[in-house]
Amino acid sequence: MKIATKEKFSAILADLKSRQIDVALISDFENSRNKNIRYLCGHPSDAHLLLFADGSMTLIPWDQVMAKLMAEVDQVLDILNFDRSYKAALVSALKQKLGESFTLEVLPDERHFLVMQLHESFPKAKIVCRPDGVSDALINVRMVKTKAEIDILREGAKVTNQIINLIKPFVDSHRGLKEVDLAIYLETEMKKRGAEGPSFETLTANCTRSGMIHQVPSSSDAQLDLPGLALIDYGLWWKGYATDVTTPLIFGKLSPDQQKILDVNRKAYDIAIEMIKPGVAAHEIAEASIGYIESQGLIMPYSLGHGIGLEVHDPPRLAKKPTDPEVLKYWKPVILVPGMVFTVEPGISHPELGGCRIENDVVVTETGVEILTDSKPLFFA
Repeated sequence: MKIATKEKFSAILADLKSRQIDVALISDFENSRNKNIRYLCGHPSDAHLLLFADGSMTLIPWDQVMAKLMAEVDQVLDILNFDRSYKAALVSALKQKLGESFTLEVLPDERHFLVMQLHESFPKAKIVCRPDGVSDALINVRMVKTKAEIDILREGAKVTNQIINLIKPFVDSHRGLKEVDLAIYLETEMKKRGAEGPSFETLTANCTRSGMIHQVPSSSDAQLDLPGLALIDYGLWWKGYATDVTTPLIFGKLSPDQQKILDVNRKAYDIAIEMIKPGVAAHEIAEASIGYIESQGLIMPYSLGHGIGLEVHDPPRLAKKPTDPEVLKYWKPVILVPGMVFTVEPGISHPELGGCRIENDVVVTETGVEILTDSKPLFFA
C-alpha cells in the first residue's frame, strides 16, 4: 500500500510539470536504497519506478510476487521478459509511453552507468539531475508525516520504551558483561515484541570507545561496565518505520571533567527541547544547542538531529546553517510545522574522557513538542 496521500502525490506531480519534466526515475537496490518507491507506490524494495508527469507509474521489480501483493501502480514489468535486463525494461517502458523525445529526471544517487545507457538509447531525450529537483520535492512532502504515519511512529516508540526499560535490570544482573551481550539482548527483545528488527546496527561503547561518533566495530567483546561514560545507540523497525535513541550509561563515580560532559549534554538537550514549536527554524535550534556545548569548551562534531520515518535518516535535518558558498546555493531553511518527526541528539565527544549523547524521538505538535521516547542517562554503581 502506498503511503503518499493524494495531496502529497499531487504536489510531486506539480513539481514535475512546473519544470517540464515528463518522467522521473527512482531506483532502490541493495547498493543504493531509496524509500521513495515505497512512499509513492507501496513496493518495499529492489525496483525501478518510472513516475510520469500525468500521474501514471511503471514498476520494474526484482520480486514479482511482492509487487503483486504490495505495489499500487499502473504497470508492472517482468525483467524475465527482457532477458533479465532492467535497462531493456526501462527503455521499453519509456518508448511505449513517451516515444524517443522527452525529458527524464534522475535522482542524484542514480548509477552513472545506467544514465549513460539511457542516454545512448534515447539520443533525442534530455536527462537532467538536480539537487533541488524531484529529490527535493520528495523530501518536502515526506518531511511532514501524516496522522497514520505518526500513529505508527508512536507505536514503535512505545515498544522502544519497553526496550529502554530493560537495560538497567539486565546490566545490573550481568555485571562484567561485554558490549555485544547488551546489543544482542536488546535486538532479540525487539523481535520478541513484534519489531521487524533493529533499524540499524546497535552501537554499544564502553568508556574507552564512547568518544567515537559511530563505533567500529559497532559492539565489541570488550567489557561494557568499566568506570566512566558509556552509551548505547539503538532503534527498531516497526511496520516499516524507524525509531532511533541513545542512552548514556554511567558506571561508577565520574571525574569532575566527565561530570561536566554529562551536565553540559543534559543542558544542551533541554535547550533544544524547549525551543521546538511550529514556526521555529531548525537551524536555529541546532545553533543554540550546539553553541552552548561549544561555549563550555567542548566539541559536538555532528548535527543536532535528523528526521525519522521510512528511513533512520529521514527529512528534516537539524543542523547549523552551512557556510560553504556552494552548499548555500541550494540550502533552504527548514521551518518547523506540526507533523515533523525527528531526533534530538546533542552529544559530546572526547578522545580521553569518553562521550555522552542523549537522543530521543519527538514530533512537532500544534502547540509545541511531544517526546515519543524516554531515553535518559542510566546510573550504575
